[in-house]
Amino acid sequence: SNTGGYMIKQWYQRRVRGLSSVLQEEHPTLKRTFALNIEKGASLWLSAKPYKWLGFELSRQEFTDAVALRYEFVIPDLPSTCQCGKPNSSSHALSCPLGGYSILRHNEVRDCLAELAQHAGLKGVEIERQLLPVGDFPLPHTANHAPDARMDVYCMGLWGPLQKSYLDVRIFHPGAPSYRSKSIGNLYREQEAQKKRSYGKRIIEIERGTFSPVVLSTSGGVAPECDRLLRTLAAKIASKHGNSYREAMEFIRLRLRFAVLRVCLISLRGTRIKVHHTPVGLVDLNLL
Repeated sequence: SNTGGYMIKQWYQRRVRGLSSVLQEEHPTLKRTFALNIEKGASLWLSAKPYKWLGFELSRQEFTDAVALRYEFVIPDLPSTCQCGKPNSSSHALSCPLGGYSILRHNEVRDCLAELAQHAGLKGVEIERQLLPVGDFPLPHTANHAPDARMDVYCMGLWGPLQKSYLDVRIFHPGAPSYRSKSIGNLYREQEAQKKRSYGKRIIEIERGTFSPVVLSTSGGVAPECDRLLRTLAAKIASKHGNSYREAMEFIRLRLRFAVLRVCLISLRGTRIKVHHTPVGLVDLNLL
């Protein structure tokens, strides 16, 4: 009932206020860790049913590592030095570009978004769609003028019938040293603003479409515009497939949470050096 829903909301708000007062008295690092863990969607993986076909299954070591990441515990058996030469830690492993895990994490979320857009019934879904050339159009100097610029996901019908929509993904690690002095809210706003400066004007003026930055953190939170996007997708999925809005929203958050989490776990223990081998095309199979 409405009365029951109101009482639950009031109880939740009291709990959050109580937790906030406790956090104010704790160590700044602990305060930040708790703040990241109570973001919407950050904890869903803990209670998810382990459906292997959806990618919701974790091994024993992966689950242990995920809990250690969540609470910033020291992860055992990690090399003391990264293969890039810098001191290793879980925070460094999630930020180090060597090995291509940051790109893999980005691509997993990109593909997941495209799949969700198709599931929501959106038309013309594409990944890595090339943008029209800028030509002599006077874009701001902060905009991306590259002739080969691409958008992560393109679709039609997201915000309006046959309206072209362009989505571009960014995933950042809030535990990186350069981010630790900034509040979580400011980090989300900065990341969104950077994406808009690069692509917003170009998409609106040249492509005549809408631009949505899809900003997520490695801890499982999402930026405000990404949250709005997910809510819109959830409403469309619920309407198309006969689910409730809550069920659709939970499914979307789970898919994205595991898409980020699984690559984060792989990057902790995965190799960061290329394996040198003889290309198969150079092997004479008659000698085998």
